[in-house]
Amino acid sequence: MSQRTEGLSEKQKLCLRLVGQGLSSKEIAPIAETTYGVVDNIISTACLKIGVRSRREAARILLAEENSGVQQLHVQPVGVASASIADDERVQAEQQPGVLATLKETLAALFRLPPIGGRANDLNNGERVLAMARITFVCALLLIAAVVIVQGIAQLLI
Repeated sequence: MSQRTEGLSEKQKLCLRLVGQGLSSKEIAPIAETTYGVVDNIISTACLKIGVRSRREAARILLAEENSGVQQLHVQPVGVASASIADDERVQAEQQPGVLATLKETLAALFRLPPIGGRANDLNNGERVLAMARITFVCALLLIAAVVIVQGIAQLLI
């Protein structure tokens, strides 16, 4: 490995490998077992150590240097290792859905709510406004339902 990437920690290398696969900081965070803010800091520090401004350039340099060495024959390919970790976490999450996850899925199915977090969406301005209107409508329905329930309880107590 070259002196450019020699001083990187294992966590920095992991984050840069995942950047090289096109993952965002929010997608890297669960794999690296940290928050996306910390992932951004890790990647920024790695960029400074390598001497580049772009996270993608840093990832490209790391991957090129790792793949150029003969010593890499015993290492599992980056995509396979990371994919298996992400797949294992996804399978565990799917096997044990929580109440909140079930509620999110139900609401999403009923009202076709837009996804929360993750990669940037491909919605144009009109579709974004429509998505916000759907969310506002669902919130209004929930508020009305809560008011009706509280009024009903109040009438039972009086």
